[in-house]
Amino acid sequence: MLENVQLKPISGTFANMLISDTGIVNAGLKDWENDFKMMKAIGMDHIFIIRTECEQNGIRLSAEDPRSTTWKEDKCILDMIFRLSEEYGMTVYLGGPQSITNLHKGDWHKEVDDNKRYYDRTVEKYSHYKCFKGLYVTLEALPWHFNFLDICTEVLQYMRKNFPHMKTFMSPGFGGLKGDMSSKYNVDEWVDIYGRYFYERVAGLLDYCAPQDKITCPACYYGEIQDNGMKEWYLKVGELFKRCNIELWTNVETFQQPFPGHGEPSGVYRQIDYRSLYMKLSEASPLVKKIITYEFFSLMSPNTEWGSSRRLLARYLEMLGKDPAIIDEIYSR
Repeated sequence: MLENVQLKPISGTFANMLISDTGIVNAGLKDWENDFKMMKAIGMDHIFIIRTECEQNGIRLSAEDPRSTTWKEDKCILDMIFRLSEEYGMTVYLGGPQSITNLHKGDWHKEVDDNKRYYDRTVEKYSHYKCFKGLYVTLEALPWHFNFLDICTEVLQYMRKNFPHMKTFMSPGFGGLKGDMSSKYNVDEWVDIYGRYFYERVAGLLDYCAPQDKITCPACYYGEIQDNGMKEWYLKVGELFKRCNIELWTNVETFQQPFPGHGEPSGVYRQIDYRSLYMKLSEASPLVKKIITYEFFSLMSPNTEWGSSRRLLARYLEMLGKDPAIIDEIYSR
């Protein structure tokens, strides 16, 4: 353990209720309540609800599906997230729809219209919750991919015009794909392309941006820590965001990329090695305003599918100087 490294704690998490790439949880009400108790106990107070409506292969999925709860307290899983967030003092950012059919057909104007209708309806539905303070642009913007930047720009314009009381938030990835879709931008290319084609366009529309860090392995050689390039990313992207009046956060991913050659399926993401998490937190802490993660519920909660999630949470608490005994206190109730 490195000494004299002040880690900034994770203070928010995405809630992914529709896509099972990080494991299917099948949580009941008590499981969800314990997760909220745990988050509150360790200083997590922001929830970012991702993809509340999505469509894949012609099948539509919704976080408002009335079959998503087996308890009488909530009509659907989205109702529950808002209710528990209110009860446990969270701040909620609501993400919108995503249609793969719209994107593959190139009908990006319909995707914008779908987002507008969704936010009109859903902001009104949940507006009575004091915890509801922000909107999340669900698409993960890539410069040349499916008109993502055009969609995100128009959605942000609509948000600012129609919901000026709401903060706006996005979480695209560092090292986005180039136009050839087979290689990735380096940091200077990313700042240039994303800056000119997107962030300068949405200056004044986007309040916070937490790029996905996309780095999973802590480089070390003969006991000497190697430069993984993350500091350069945070510094240069931070300069871009400062020019565009966007506050730099980070999305420290708590999953690892799959290793198909080791027999793991290519589309499944298990929780990260705790040494990687330590590396990512130590790199980001002095350079960002807030650290959030993708995502507590399926990668750090003891309720998750993967067996080492409880241990990842325990190691994270030890990194912060907290006693992991609180895990048993909350989840054994």
